[in-house]
Amino acid sequence: MKENNFVFADLSTFDLKVAKDFYSDVFEWNYMSSDGIYYTAKYKNQEVSGLYEMPEKFKSMNMPSFWMSYIQVTNIDETIDKSKKLGGIIELIDKEQAIGKIALIRDPLGAGFTIYEGDLLNARRNAQVNTLIWNELFISDFLKVKEFYEGIFNWNFEEDENDRFFIKNGKGLIIGAIQELDAKIKGDKEYWSTFFGVRSIDIVKDKVIKNGGELIYEDVSTTVLSDPFGAFFHVSQVDKTSNSKEQKENTVRKGKMKWKAILGIILILSSFITGWNWIWGFFFLFWVVLDIRSEVTHLLEPISKKENPLLYWFIVSLWIFISVYSFSQYLPGT
Repeated sequence: MKENNFVFADLSTFDLKVAKDFYSDVFEWNYMSSDGIYYTAKYKNQEVSGLYEMPEKFKSMNMPSFWMSYIQVTNIDETIDKSKKLGGIIELIDKEQAIGKIALIRDPLGAGFTIYEGDLLNARRNAQVNTLIWNELFISDFLKVKEFYEGIFNWNFEEDENDRFFIKNGKGLIIGAIQELDAKIKGDKEYWSTFFGVRSIDIVKDKVIKNGGELIYEDVSTTVLSDPFGAFFHVSQVDKTSNSKEQKENTVRKGKMKWKAILGIILILSSFITGWNWIWGFFFLFWVVLDIRSEVTHLLEPISKKENPLLYWFIVSLWIFISVYSFSQYLPGT
């Protein structure tokens, strides 16, 4: 358990389809959803973040689209109580989520974050491309929130140059930062920002602008971008060492036993030995589910729902037909 560490981030957006297409092109994400409402973004089979459409109630209030940082805690009730005593505002408490318990809290200056009690969210990586790699609070007065964060998370701070304070968890590891900035740079809000690793900042900037986003701010060390609905995020270029580490980790994952593939081989051999063609019905049905979740199907080559919707749905429909046909051969009277 990553107690009092950042583990996840999600996006509340005005238009879910547009946002999904935007981040798919910018970060090469694909998506999965069990309910068609909340989507999990993945990059190379790694969970990266979540996306959902903002409720109409908040749209009517002109609430901006935003990225939310999640911090894992051991006991959500204790953290909520500490937050109240130290001047925090509790915006929402939900203990019925399938992933665990969550609560949205605002610090004494109004910056919002979500605390999470559970073990299913673990999306922050160590400098890997197209994933969440860092979280940082941009604020007008560090001293007004220092005691609050020390009290609820047991964090310590190490001051750097330029009014920046690195966050150290209970084990002494640096997990994020708090940056004191003038309103001319950060705007009039206090906020936690998400940082995503990229191979090339210039390429990502071009993709963002091409897809309707904007370059908000840039200097030698900072690049702030926004999606078409104003949800801003930072990007940081990961170095070659980080890329090598990612490749090494991917190689390790590739070397693991692929039980699903082995089971598939067994089923195929069973079909040939027994003559039970209904087994193929399950294969095609399984492919339909995967294709609809990822919005990408395959027939000699990848076919994206976004880029080739007619061909995508034709192939998915073909898989459904073959699946139904395979099962129908074993119905009474056939």
